[in-house]
Amino acid sequence: MRKVRILGIAPYRGLVHLMNQCAAHYPDIELNAMLGNMEEGLALAKKYYSGYDMIISRANTASMISQAVPVPVVDIGIDYYDVLRCIKIAENTGTKFAILGFHSLTDIAKNLCDLLKIKIDIFSFSINNWSDSGSLLDRMKEQGYETVICDMIPYEYAKLIGITPILLTSSVESLKSAINHAVDSWSKHEKLYDSFSMLENLVRSSSNRYLILDIEGKNLYSTLVEETAEEMAQQLRKELTRCRSGKQRSFFVTLGGQMYSVRSQRSDTGDMDYVIFRVMPSKIPMAYSKYGITILDKERALQNFLESFYSNTERAREIVASTEMMSANASPLMITGEVGTGKDRVACIYYAKSAWRDSPLYVVNCSLLNDKTWEFLINHYNSPFTDNGNTIYICNLESLSQARQKRLLSIILDTNLHVRNRLIFSCTQPRGKGVPHTALEYTNMLGGIHVAAKPLREQREDLSSSAAIYIDTLNQELGRQAVGLDEDAVRMLKKYDYPCNITQFKRILKKAVLETEQAYISGETIERILKEEGEFFVETADKQKAEKPASQDFSLNLEQSLDSMNREIVLHVLNLCGGNQTAAAKKLGISRTTLWRYVNR
Repeated sequence: MRKVRILGIAPYRGLVHLMNQCAAHYPDIELNAMLGNMEEGLALAKKYYSGYDMIISRANTASMISQAVPVPVVDIGIDYYDVLRCIKIAENTGTKFAILGFHSLTDIAKNLCDLLKIKIDIFSFSINNWSDSGSLLDRMKEQGYETVICDMIPYEYAKLIGITPILLTSSVESLKSAINHAVDSWSKHEKLYDSFSMLENLVRSSSNRYLILDIEGKNLYSTLVEETAEEMAQQLRKELTRCRSGKQRSFFVTLGGQMYSVRSQRSDTGDMDYVIFRVMPSKIPMAYSKYGITILDKERALQNFLESFYSNTERAREIVASTEMMSANASPLMITGEVGTGKDRVACIYYAKSAWRDSPLYVVNCSLLNDKTWEFLINHYNSPFTDNGNTIYICNLESLSQARQKRLLSIILDTNLHVRNRLIFSCTQPRGKGVPHTALEYTNMLGGIHVAAKPLREQREDLSSSAAIYIDTLNQELGRQAVGLDEDAVRMLKKYDYPCNITQFKRILKKAVLETEQAYISGETIERILKEEGEFFVETADKQKAEKPASQDFSLNLEQSLDSMNREIVLHVLNLCGGNQTAAAKKLGISRTTLWRYVNR
């Protein structure tokens, strides 16, 4: 008897890990777990189902898949322990919380609350009106709820409006039950499933790709990549009238920068009347990208914010509220903050919630720009600086040399770049110092608005609730089931200084969750990790100090003549360049002849 081939479609990352862990204990199955919620999960199922005997998924994703593919689908259930664990996580946040979800979730929650004699506000929606979850969340926000226990449907919208979501995850027991159900079901219908798989493999083994539409234009079947299947179907519906008039027809369509050769054939056998389209791709050269410059749309920018730790903090609620108030404001933004304070995430949410969100976001990372890319930015006709109506995010502005900072500011003012486009900047602010001079200069000259990304040590009162929410996120990603931190662990985290802010806090919690097998992370675990962090930063500081060239400790004597000061500066720069006169002359903006004259005076 061969192994049962199971496709797992997990609505969240942690369930992928859990599926892989469980599969190792079942020698009679081959399980491939993939990440995809709702439409994404449905797309994966449509693309890969032909290679599997059974599919396991969860909640509404499982329901959608079962209606779209011919392979049997088993729903991973939710048990009382799953709900109880999430309630405990919500209690640890110290905020006002409620439960929101389908009746399959809320019925369990109501029974559990009755059994334990606890009062928790519970809101329900049905499969037919799940899109109303957004309006429910809006009302919950008005009523002062700060945290919500929910499934994946309202999860991201809750973050967008400033309510912290706790995802209801499935336990190991629920998953094992689903796998056992899938194996039993397949065993009873093995011959039927094998026959269907053979036919599917025969079609898909062809080098051609097929899409079948009925006479009304409904998509009946497709072997195209799911990302292009619906767009291709829309293009082919325009040709459907002509394709129905004859048995066969050949033509070309262009989609997403690619040209396709299409041959259609009408079939009216049996009770169905449909058109089979054979589709063959022919590549067209795509535009190349520039080093240090990337382009995002509003969906990717939103994901950058929503998938970050920053979106789980109390500070995120202030940022989301600010973006709503400033959505139509065209003034440039200057975001400042120490290393690891989430400046890029703040920029993403300001763009995604602005009036310019339907146009691209160009991200110019100054720390990655080389000379060629710099020239492209300021001189090429295809530079994002020549376009209008977009958002341009210039990050790590302090990485540019002073000369280029001045040049960039001059270009912005001379070309009205800040009027033609929405500009966002970010500058790293050294610890213990004020806003960098560059940030002040740009903000003042461009009439911009300053946004401060606070260091973590100024948000200690939020650390406990933020840690609880991030532990829930880590449970999803890593397939763990930690409930929270014990009192000693919380106390140690609040005392720590966090030189690298959120970036470091994430690293500490991730390591703690991975190293903890109990429900609560202990103070001993946090103490050990913080000690390792301290050793790391001591070593880094010592190394930087040892590697720092003595020539960088430069002090200019202002009592001497201007000519002598110039010579002293030239000699210092030449020393920094290791004696390379060409490099030193270029850095100083003078010729090699002039440099030679200063050196030999």
